[in-house]
Amino acid sequence: MSPYPVCCTAEVPTEVVERFLNDAHAGAERLVPNTPRCLAVVTSVDGTASIPTTASEPPLQPFTSPFIGQSAEEVYNHVNGANYLAILDQQSIEDGTAVLVARRPGGIQTVRTTFESAQHLLTGLEIATLGFDEIQQVAGSSGGVYGASRNEPQRGGPAPRRRLGGN
Repeated sequence: MSPYPVCCTAEVPTEVVERFLNDAHAGAERLVPNTPRCLAVVTSVDGTASIPTTASEPPLQPFTSPFIGQSAEEVYNHVNGANYLAILDQQSIEDGTAVLVARRPGGIQTVRTTFESAQHLLTGLEIATLGFDEIQQVAGSSGGVYGASRNEPQRGGPAPRRRLGGN
């Protein structure tokens, strides 16, 4: 399996990119122990993006992204050939989320996810254990971010413990 491209559309500090790689791998490891890393940071473009053939592993060398200021559609056009990719943007720096991009007939689809969910979602999409529409639906019910924790009680979930009886 080829690594999934990771592209930065903002000046994302190297530490944030490394946290993304580590958190995404840790999230996949929680589901499937011994999962290999499969995210590759794209640092150069020569007409089309030069997607590394091996996964990126921290520590990373500082780099300047060739995708600064580009839309998801523009980034995807550079990495055509990849069915799925991840984008780190300004919001990634602020809240630890990434944008997953999928190629679809007539364009692309995007969904925002937590760093921890990114690798296992990309893998699940690739092997068709879940669909992009399904991920978008879950994200929509979680405030727009897949994997975001909701602090409010959920219908059908366990009830909070209550103390019965006297004071």
